[in-house]
Amino acid sequence: MIIAVLLILFAALALTLFVWKIAGSGGPVLNEEQLQERIRPVDLEAFRNLTDPDEERFLVSNLPRSEFRVIQRQRLRAAIDYLGGVSHNAGLLLQLGQAARRSTDGRIAEAGRNLVDEAVRLRLYAVLARGKLCVRFVLPETGWQAGSILDRYQHLTEGAMQLGRLQYPGRGSLVSRAL
Repeated sequence: MIIAVLLILFAALALTLFVWKIAGSGGPVLNEEQLQERIRPVDLEAFRNLTDPDEERFLVSNLPRSEFRVIQRQRLRAAIDYLGGVSHNAGLLLQLGQAARRSTDGRIAEAGRNLVDEAVRLRLYAVLARGKLCVRFVLPETGWQAGSILDRYQHLTEGAMQLGRLQYPGRGSLVSRAL
């Protein structure tokens, strides 16, 4: 009976930490200048290359199996790092969107709500994708494609740029230069 109660408490704590991680932590990012300082650059083309099935097929067909496994694990480590950057940036954009939701301008508030929704979704997908990549690290021959994560990240950054244009119409969006 005690073991069951401990397992339930552990599961509740894990769920709480998971939701906290997905929803973001830390103080709100109030403006794009603060965002610019904290953002982690993500090279989407390099990330796409690391997760490209055609590139992987090329490596499988041209390398001995043992060498492929070594190289594939290096590629997976790099992809996991990129996912960390995507998740981090989504958390920052989540905070930016939360601040914008409180705006009295209806367009800015709506753009902030949309940004929050997209950022939460992307953080959830990033956590799931990291889990899948960790499985691939152990079993490099298993399949996984990052296309949906990359597309969602691009959509999220476009939403952040739109919010920046609404909030600061005279000077363009700093977010576009940071992401």
